[in-house]
Amino acid sequence: MILCAPYVLAADNQIIPDGAVRVDRGTIVEVGPAAQLTGPATQVTGPARTDLGQSLLLPGFVNAHTHLELTHLAGRIPPKADFVDWIRRLVDAMRDADDDSAVTLDSVRRGRELSLSAGVTTIGDITRLPALTRPVLAEGPLRTLSFGEVIAIGRLRNRLNERLTAAADACTVSEFLQIGISPHAPYTLEPDGLRACVARAVACGLRMCIHLAETANEAEFTADLTGPIRTFFERHHIWDRQVPCPGLSPVEYAADTGLLGPDALLAHANYVTDRDIDRIAASGAHVAYCPRTHAAFGHPPHPFRRMLDRGVNVCVGTDSLASNPSLSVLEELRFLRRNDPDLPPALLIEMGTARAARALGMSTSVGRIAPGLRADLTAIPLDPDGPSDPMENVLQGNADPTCTCVAGRWHGTPPPP
Repeated sequence: MILCAPYVLAADNQIIPDGAVRVDRGTIVEVGPAAQLTGPATQVTGPARTDLGQSLLLPGFVNAHTHLELTHLAGRIPPKADFVDWIRRLVDAMRDADDDSAVTLDSVRRGRELSLSAGVTTIGDITRLPALTRPVLAEGPLRTLSFGEVIAIGRLRNRLNERLTAAADACTVSEFLQIGISPHAPYTLEPDGLRACVARAVACGLRMCIHLAETANEAEFTADLTGPIRTFFERHHIWDRQVPCPGLSPVEYAADTGLLGPDALLAHANYVTDRDIDRIAASGAHVAYCPRTHAAFGHPPHPFRRMLDRGVNVCVGTDSLASNPSLSVLEELRFLRRNDPDLPPALLIEMGTARAARALGMSTSVGRIAPGLRADLTAIPLDPDGPSDPMENVLQGNADPTCTCVAGRWHGTPPPP
């Protein structure tokens, strides 16, 4: 098929007016002006031409960090400044859902549909229950890098091998599903546990994702095992006297255990120093910033600009519906645009597409409109009264994507040819 739009955002942020994308067997084979890709002979004997209306055709958005299995918690536990208390309420809510696998499966399916409707075609998903969620996600059409979560501290220490084995189980890998390992956070794994996650990931060639420097309490805990996180573990009967003290900042702890590197995605990184940022940049690790979740918890301004200046690949994620009003990467980018109008529109779009794809190790298949990549695309209507720059028009607008396709297959009702 040939998809035509008034504007096509091709690779390297090139805007092609009156552009077109030719797709063959789910792969982009040609991008350029519509006049060069279509013509009388093509319209009669060649692939079907679909005009997408007054819109910008973009790569499908890539949500680098989310938790689809928490979709059922939308609006139930509003974020609050006391992050540890919010975690307590989240744990209680998850424990209730764990008693009914149907709740988790419904959450994953609903999250998948919400993502696709928002123009998201690829996600980095954290799962506590990989044996349950991965068979569903392996069906597609949403592309997923499923990070199996590992928590093993104190009296949960003996679960390490079980959780790590489940996280690295590749039996459900498919066209739409890849797997990775998520050592949950510096405060939920001991040094031996973090090193075991790294060793398994390296041995199996898997990427990792860790919640790092998400809360101010995290540094207090990794420095000397004190503060609200310690109290939380004690109240939930998780704590024991064998928990070793890292005596390091969260970023130093991650580096000391070998976790920082080009295959590591650091979710949040809200509380980092300039020295931490330099360490992250030198390691080649990626950062997933979740703007609306960050704001909902009242964290200080995120240092993503300083990270970008130092060469860190920063991308955007939504986190889960337990802390965010939607799973729309586009709405995250619009939020950033409203709060920081000086950000270049091309950079913002990259943070939700090409940069996020790079963070998930998928830059050779998704995140850009270029020959050889998968035909994962979304079209967003342009406001006729908005800015003439189509990227700026989309970021300042409020229209939802009108159509989305993954590997050339339409999600929902396809536009007429």
